[in-house]
Amino acid sequence: MTESAASAATKIILVRHGQSLANAGGKTADHDTNPLTELGRVQAKKFAEHIDCTPTLIVTSPFLRAQQTAEPLRQRFPNVPVEEWPIQEFTFLEPSLHRNTSETDRDPHVSNYWQWRDAAYVDGPGAESFTSFLDRAREAMRRLVDGELVNGDQGGCIVIFSHGYFMQAIRMVLLFPNATDAELMANFMRFHLVNLIHNVDSLEFEVHGGKLQLIGQPLSASFTLQGETSHA
Repeated sequence: MTESAASAATKIILVRHGQSLANAGGKTADHDTNPLTELGRVQAKKFAEHIDCTPTLIVTSPFLRAQQTAEPLRQRFPNVPVEEWPIQEFTFLEPSLHRNTSETDRDPHVSNYWQWRDAAYVDGPGAESFTSFLDRAREAMRRLVDGELVNGDQGGCIVIFSHGYFMQAIRMVLLFPNATDAELMANFMRFHLVNLIHNVDSLEFEVHGGKLQLIGQPLSASFTLQGETSHA
């Protein structure tokens, strides 16, 4: 490997899935198998057609909508390795209590959950705490920084298909590294709403010098957490 290749930054494109049935107001059996709509499939195809790098690794969440969004890119680059990481969406409500419901149906329960502001709270079987959710985001970040990639490659382009809340968690952890889990939870929904990530929106990062860094425009609006303003 040349010196320039060894020192090259690894580019990461973190992508939210296309429009899902739940996003379109439909009722879904569960969080995991919520599929893309026809519009979501069109969005995924357009993303794959217009991506500005050749992937060296494609990573997907285990949830169906993320895997379906990755499919057109996988078809365009059939020789690129694909890995599944635990970067699925935050499941904070007990799944068995919300089968065959819509986002509107779940709204009162969602509101109640965020009002608890207890990062250790687990709603029931199949749900996870906010701290566990953040730990998954931190582990994904660690894997990227430590270079646990295919063949340990550096200087490539990694495309990761994930979910809105998960992307927000990574962004908040990077922007507010000294915040506690409780502080991040207390501010999470406010941060999410003022810096929305729409279907097939993406965030870009670089891994360089042992650090994961946001590049481009990290936020659509400045945000203050516990008196500290993010560096948007």
